[in-house]
Order: sequence, then C-alpha cells, then structure tokens
Amino acid sequence: MEFCRVERDGAVLIVTMAYPEKLNALVPESHRQMVAIFNAFEADPDLHVAILTGEGRAFCAGSDISAYVAGTNLPLPPEGGGGLTYHRALTKPVIAAINGLCMGGGFEIALSCDVLIADETAVFALPEPRVGAAALGGGLVQLARKLPPSLALSLALTGDRLSATDALRFGLVSALAPAGQVVEEARALARRMLRCSPLSLRITRHILRMAIEGAPTEEIDRAETELRRESMASADFAEGMAAFLEKREPVWTGR
Repeated sequence: MEFCRVERDGAVLIVTMAYPEKLNALVPESHRQMVAIFNAFEADPDLHVAILTGEGRAFCAGSDISAYVAGTNLPLPPEGGGGLTYHRALTKPVIAAINGLCMGGGFEIALSCDVLIADETAVFALPEPRVGAAALGGGLVQLARKLPPSLALSLALTGDRLSATDALRFGLVSALAPAGQVVEEARALARRMLRCSPLSLRITRHILRMAIEGAPTEEIDRAETELRRESMASADFAEGMAAFLEKREPVWTGR
C-alpha cells in the first residue's frame, strides 16, 4: 500500500497522506514509508522545505485501531510517528498544512512540524485516553510546549476537540486558510522561506528548536558561536552580502 503521494515543486517537497477512505489513519507501514520520504528529503541538496498535508476531509485521524485489535501493530520506528516525531537528524523546515481532522497520532505528527497552518474547518484532539491509551508518541510533550499549561492539561485529560479558531487564538497554528485553500497558503509560506538562504534556514531552525525544547542557555550559546562561524564563512553569506549591495536577488547554493 502506498500511503503517501509525493510531489516536487522546485525546492519544495509536498507530501500528501492519501488514504482518504480511512481518514488517512496510520498503519505500521505508513510510518516506515514516511521515514523513507523524510530521510530522502533531508538528503536531497535540491530540496529545502517540505509541506505535509492529507487528502480528503482529514489531515490524519490517528492510528488505525483495527491494527491494535488484530495484533498487527508494531512499535514506532526510531524517527517516530510519520517519520517526524522523534526525527532529531532532520534539519530542514516542515510545514503542516492541516486540512481537516487532526487527531491522535496525526496531531502528534502535526505538532512535530515547524510551522502549522490550518484550514478554517480543521479540528484537533488527542483522544487516546477515551480508548484506554495515551498519546505517547511525542504529542503530550509538544502540547505542553505549545499551549498554556492549563489548556494542554484540559485537552489531554479529556480528549476534547480544539477548533481551528481556538488553535490560532492560542498560537498553536500560525495562520488559518479559507476552506480548501490550506495547501496553497502553505505553498506561499514555503516560497517566502525560499527567499532566505537554505543554510540560514537550517541554522535558524536548529537554534529555535533548541530554545523551544528547553536546552540550557550555555548549550545554546556554544551552538550559536559555532554556527556563527559556519554561517559567516559560507558561500550563502558572501552571496547574500553581495546581492544586498548590488540590489539584486541572491542566488543561493545552500553552502
């Protein structure tokens, strides 16, 4: 089964979870396919930003419970759910274009992305406790980092749903798109990112991730010092300075 459809748009990779008859529910093979996709994205020097979305009326409804009942479920791969929730080696930005239901493991995958944009009809929840489980694929930690503590606890302890409007109000998503337009909004965001140096994108993402994940200040300071030297010695830095002085658009190489 091919769980994902992949499209290249210049330097942007668009990954669509495409199992709409089951609301893009995740089976063990889904995770392994997505690991391969995002590892290939990371390794490709011509790709700089990825967009993850879903086909139909769901981004992803979470795990396919029938796999648990049948005893055919497997542990998550080392990279985590959707090849993203524990993927510490990924250095390039991933945008989640959330087009509808975003539940359970699907919500955990979305939370692991760098920027979340939601269709105005999108709905979010971690309903695992309602079926005797818990969101132990990284979602609880990410929820605590990205929402006020009392709201994170309330959502996680009830399995209640969060609307797209409230997700925007509390800063969980960065923007809402009109119904049916979320992928186009994500493409526009990706194009704005691509105006920046690919090397600068990776460096900036790394430092922000360290801060969001609570790395000690001293560790961040050391990383900034090392990355500052790398950045200023790079071809992209020289190109960016020259392009600014010459009043032209830079031509990035990512080196």
